[in-house]
Amino acid sequence: MIQAMYSGVSGLKAFKSQLDVIGNNIANLNTVGYKSSRVSFQEMMSQTWSAGSGPSAGSGGTNPIQIGLGVTVGAIDTDTAQGSLQSTGKSTDVAVQGGGYLMLGNGRNTVYSRDGSFSLDGDYNLVAASSGYKVLGWTPDPITGAIDVSGTPGAASGIKIPIGNMSNARQTAILKLGKTLDLNSAVGTTITPNAKVYDSLGAEHTLNIAFTKTSTPGEWTYEVFAPDVDNGDPAASPPVLPAPVTTGTATFDSNGKCTTADIDLSMTLAVDNGSKRPFAFKLSLADVTQLAGGGSTISASYQDGLTVGTLQSFNIGKDGLVTGIFGNGNKQVLGQIAMAVFSNPAGLVKAGSNVVSQGPNSGIPQVAPPASSGCGQLTSGFLEASNVDLSNEFANMIIAQRGFQANARTITTSDEIIQELVQLKR
Repeated sequence: MIQAMYSGVSGLKAFKSQLDVIGNNIANLNTVGYKSSRVSFQEMMSQTWSAGSGPSAGSGGTNPIQIGLGVTVGAIDTDTAQGSLQSTGKSTDVAVQGGGYLMLGNGRNTVYSRDGSFSLDGDYNLVAASSGYKVLGWTPDPITGAIDVSGTPGAASGIKIPIGNMSNARQTAILKLGKTLDLNSAVGTTITPNAKVYDSLGAEHTLNIAFTKTSTPGEWTYEVFAPDVDNGDPAASPPVLPAPVTTGTATFDSNGKCTTADIDLSMTLAVDNGSKRPFAFKLSLADVTQLAGGGSTISASYQDGLTVGTLQSFNIGKDGLVTGIFGNGNKQVLGQIAMAVFSNPAGLVKAGSNVVSQGPNSGIPQVAPPASSGCGQLTSGFLEASNVDLSNEFANMIIAQRGFQANARTITTSDEIIQELVQLKR
């Protein structure tokens, strides 16, 4: 009877542990990236009264006679299945779709997480909102802008997103004109579209372009003027009129398409403020057509120069690239988030604050960019929900409750039998 009582006690302990795990799962129903756990029981050692015997010529065999000594918790496994994605609308949030883990660091240790709720700290570092750990990754070369992902980011290899900082200006390399010059225009008609270009310091300059219809079919002469070029003096007597930066003839084929090659422009600014001299770029008329009717609509369609801009926002791509968006329309890669995959993610050790650390049986982390090497891709504006199945947890809770009650009944029944045995003397 004493052994039955001890077996009942072991059952109480085992089902109590299962209830602890179920309670923790339910408590973390809304925890971002949480992976639920389950309990597996195993029998304890058995007391052997007889090992059994094999069959012989005259008799059959007998099975072993054993009495079990109770139950114990065999394992508490982590379910690493993918959780559903929940939209947050916040650009700094990312959800992992796949088997990878985000890498986080505090300058000394590297930990891992499925929680992609990120934010910026006071020093513009991209950090995990729940723990303050820096999001680890690679940063671009300051000169070439290329990102080298061959190395493993250290515990201090965070990604900075300096909101409010300025971007470098970009000098115009090509200016394109588009739309139409009217074929029906009278000879001598002049059309004067204007265009904006930027020097190497981001200063804006205006070009005044004059197209004049000639008597030759399919030809328009052009003159390009730049008010910021030192080539005129209206105050002089007699006034010195500005000279064009360049002149030439634009020709069109029978289909109305311009056949003039790109025009090289080189300007010496009257006040360059230290910008690159000369200010050289190309003027393209390839998109200009000469068609009949509708009037002349020629205008500037594209130029690749940029003035100085302020970093206003950023986004995170599926491949982990963090791209800054500047007020001047420029986009610049600021870094790339790193991820790690493990051969046995269930072997990771939970460390609180939605992070896990490498365990003895998790395997060595294989570091790679998102969307490669089995890491899975990132989805910005979403978070991965807990994978707890509430209906399954409630069912397991009922089973654990009944198991606990049954083992408690075993103990009380054993106690009553022992009490009856003691009273035999009376």
